[in-house]
Amino acid sequence: MNLSIASAIRHLGLLLILLWAKCSLAATPLIGVSVSEFDDNFRNLIRQDLQDYGHYLNIDMVIENASSDPQLQLRQVRNFIATKVDAMIILPVNTDTGRQILQMATQAKMPVVFANSNPEPDKWPAGSAFVGSQETDAGTLEMEQLAKLANYKGKVVILEGEKGHPGAIGRTKAVEQVVSKYPDMKVVKQASANWQSSQAANTISQWLKEGVDFNIVAANNDEMAIGAILGLEKSSKNPADFLIGGVDGTREALAMMDQGKLKVSVLQDAKGQAREAVNVALKLFWGSPPVESLNWIPFKLITPENATEFK
Repeated sequence: MNLSIASAIRHLGLLLILLWAKCSLAATPLIGVSVSEFDDNFRNLIRQDLQDYGHYLNIDMVIENASSDPQLQLRQVRNFIATKVDAMIILPVNTDTGRQILQMATQAKMPVVFANSNPEPDKWPAGSAFVGSQETDAGTLEMEQLAKLANYKGKVVILEGEKGHPGAIGRTKAVEQVVSKYPDMKVVKQASANWQSSQAANTISQWLKEGVDFNIVAANNDEMAIGAILGLEKSSKNPADFLIGGVDGTREALAMMDQGKLKVSVLQDAKGQAREAVNVALKLFWGSPPVESLNWIPFKLITPENATEFK
């Protein structure tokens, strides 16, 4: 579907939701939000967009930081259920935690929307949904562009996100599949840097000390791509001599692209995910209109040629 048409449809749906709400409810909805980690750049963008959109719609939100702690996130959800919030939006710490939360919400008959990270249950119960992006699309867009820039020849290292995270799994798998298509390309090293710039920098520095030969870096997110750039510079290497890609389309990544250090990023639409998560949560709470279990926000390839469109 054309993106402008899809956006218009979502906007019309929101207007219908708000009109229905004004006619049907006097009380302001309260949404409980648990974010897996505030310190993660992209998830923090979602948190900020959730706050902004909630303020725009004049709905109340309680937003908690799970600090990458599964047990803390489960306690936060129990508190949301005990205090009878009207709906929950969850960015789960990991897949297992997400599935536990889905079971808790279903038993409590509380609407729940998972955003950004899909717990991938066997079946989505009534009153639950996911809003996010197809993670394999991000890895495919990133690696196909890097392969094209490399004339389909080269040695690839992969910087993976948090182990067990659906985004890390999907993006890494897609990168591996693209590389496997081209006989003159291969993955020579891969490791988790947990989405963090500092860990990515240390990993790249260590690989260089070990004598790992590579010319392409495919990172699961922009933070790790930036870390790879820092690690190369720390090791007295020129990042412009390497083909480095990431995912998210962050402001910092676009600045690195302007400097010629980052060749590829893929926009993961934080604002789109946040707004659609709120829209779906409100639909579930109010019981109308019908809600799809899976709600996809498309990824978009970013290169130096079109980067100005994303600033």
